[in-house]
Amino acid sequence: MQVHIARDGKQLGPFSLEEINRQLAAGTLSLTDNAWYEGAAGWAPLSTVPGVTATAPGGVPPISPAAVTTVPAPLVPQRKTEQLAVLSLIFSLLGLFGFCCGFFLMAGIAGVVCGHVALSRIKANSELEGHGLALTGVILGYAAIGGWLIWTLFFGGLAVLQGISESMTKH
Repeated sequence: MQVHIARDGKQLGPFSLEEINRQLAAGTLSLTDNAWYEGAAGWAPLSTVPGVTATAPGGVPPISPAAVTTVPAPLVPQRKTEQLAVLSLIFSLLGLFGFCCGFFLMAGIAGVVCGHVALSRIKANSELEGHGLALTGVILGYAAIGGWLIWTLFFGGLAVLQGISESMTKH
């Protein structure tokens, strides 16, 4: 049987099966090169031609696709996000955006407490994630508490000054 080979748009051959097997063993042909022979339906990889039994360069026989078995990848355990880290961030954001109200002071404190507890749990259990969330919750919680204190001192101080000025004008 005579086989025509095509590679990079150039036709090579025709070659006999013996010549193809020798060139495959030498490395001048590849099993992925396109081949056509009389009676074939069309161009196909050289590895599909009957009678091609060449070994790869170095004398190692090629591995057939049917012989390749896939090994499933090892299962990677899913890491779980610590829920208190998420709550810490939520409470701290509530406290930060509403520091003028007393309830939101409590939200900031809750954010700090949840954040510290979450950080300690994450440190103790390496399977837990959320360190960044917890740390952000702690920082924003402290900022919310500080903002509430500044707000209270500023407006409380203004109220005291206004009371003093009113009491002085009455006399």
